[in-house]
Amino acid sequence: MKVLVIGGTGLIGPHLVQALMSAGVAVSTLTRTGRALFCETALRGNRRKRADIVAAIDAVKPDLLVDMIPFTLEDAQILRDVIKPSGLPLIALSSCDVYRAYGLLRGTEEGLSQACPLREEAGLRTAFGPEGAAYDKIGVEQVYMALDTVTILRMPIVYGWPDLTRVEPYLDQMLDGVEEITLSADRAALRLSRSLHKNAAHAVVCAAAYMGSKRIYNVAEPKAFTEADWIKKIAAACGWTGELKITKWQPDVPSPRQQLYVNSDAIRKDLNFTEMYDPEDGFAEMVRFHAYQRLGKPYQKFH
Repeated sequence: MKVLVIGGTGLIGPHLVQALMSAGVAVSTLTRTGRALFCETALRGNRRKRADIVAAIDAVKPDLLVDMIPFTLEDAQILRDVIKPSGLPLIALSSCDVYRAYGLLRGTEEGLSQACPLREEAGLRTAFGPEGAAYDKIGVEQVYMALDTVTILRMPIVYGWPDLTRVEPYLDQMLDGVEEITLSADRAALRLSRSLHKNAAHAVVCAAAYMGSKRIYNVAEPKAFTEADWIKKIAAACGWTGELKITKWQPDVPSPRQQLYVNSDAIRKDLNFTEMYDPEDGFAEMVRFHAYQRLGKPYQKFH
């Protein structure tokens, strides 16, 4: 099997490329740098240039295409127009922020709260998010669902080293020795779906093994932590013994606050997906990585 991955240099991509190659798949990547991550065939090109996509497909002749970085309506339209005549199967990464719940959280939607956990048929946003047309996963999904064979994976918050954005704001305070971290009651109650980057990559591998006609799946860990519980996990991982202080509910935030967590039963049932890697191990590894970074030392993985 030959797979062409568009993008793949971000948080999920390296783990996907490695997992596919370990399974005996011939992997090629199309990126702006054209640099190989491992020993895959690396092609240089701009995914927003039709000629670059056509050249990559002609060179690789893939059995499957994986689009890791479809951000705009135009991104999807260019790729759709290239592959639709041939019927080349596609896996595309979307996001759980397509749901109306995200817009309610960010203030770009109005109305009653959306009940969670969200299943794939839940209502979507009716307007752009704060990023505007530069980040339009709903438009991407609509364009790609016109293809004959496509699987769209709605990703949650993805975490794992070397990316530290999911823990750094709290972890730095803990490692600096603060005795108290303050969190408003509404923020503490916010429950969000997450996935370790290696398990998110495994979801793509499962989709590649069970390609169907037109399918959309949520990807997320079974348990969605509140922000308060997430902070407690960070504290336990680094040994912080300070106090998490919860203040009053913010007056401008509706009660109960809109949540943003999803149900991932469908991908588990249809594609036999389960977490291949222990999220707790991945979380602890991320915290250790940051500790090494602060010391200016190269990261050493514990076994």
